[in-house]
Formats: sequence, structure tokens, C-alpha cells
Amino acid sequence: MKQNGFTLIEMLLVLAITLMICSISFIPAGSLIVQISERQNLDQLKIDIMRLQSIAVLTNQETVLTLDGSKKMYFGTTADSMQPKISSKFTETLHFAEKSEQVFRFSPPYGNINKFKTIVIEGSKKKICPHLSNWKREVSY
Repeated sequence: MKQNGFTLIEMLLVLAITLMICSISFIPAGSLIVQISERQNLDQLKIDIMRLQSIAVLTNQETVLTLDGSKKMYFGTTADSMQPKISSKFTETLHFAEKSEQVFRFSPPYGNINKFKTIVIEGSKKKICPHLSNWKREVSY
């Protein structure tokens, strides 16, 4: 008698191997997604800081960056208007180590910052410490 098809044992073996491969690959993919979203948030913060510096240079007005540690967000305004030009909230895994409000001012005509400071931002697996400085007019990690 000729048997066509697979036996139950063969099907269970293939199913077990497939489930093991899926369980091995999906767990790291989940943490990778969290890391990517954290990196995107940090890159957006860097872009927004450079944008506030550009606004200070182009409009010849002082701009203000406020980092709100309690709300896990930051926003940027010009000195004459309290309406935020930039407003962004971090993901659930990112937060500022300092819970108080931190204020940085970018002054015209060169977009210089009023104080140098290293901000500690804690993520899911590591701490990120961007340094705000005048010399390069950028944020370095």
C-alpha cells in the first residue's frame, strides 16, 4: 500500500521547528522596534534644536527651548510669542532624568545658546547624554 502525504509526526515536527524559529526572531524584533523609535525621537530633538537656532538667526529673535521632565516633552517658542512653534512628546520608554523644567535660550545673530549643559535622557536600555554647546551649534551625543 502506497502512502501519499505526510504523517502526523512529520507535521508536528515541522510545526515545532517553525514555532521555535518564530519565537527566536520575534522577541529581538520587538526590542529593535523600541530602539528605533527612541532613536527617531532623539533625532527629532536634534532637528528641532537646530530649527530653533535657525529661527533665531533668520528672524533675529531669541528662541526658547523648554524641556519638561515631568511631562516627558519639549517645546520651542520665540521670545515674543508664547505659542509653541515646536512641540513634541517622547515615547513611553524615553524620559529626562531631571524632572524639573529646563530652559535654554538661543540668541541672535548667531543662534548661540545661553548655557552649556549635558542633558541626561534615559531610554529602555541605556542613558543618552546629548551635550548642548555653542562651538559647533549642534547637539552631540
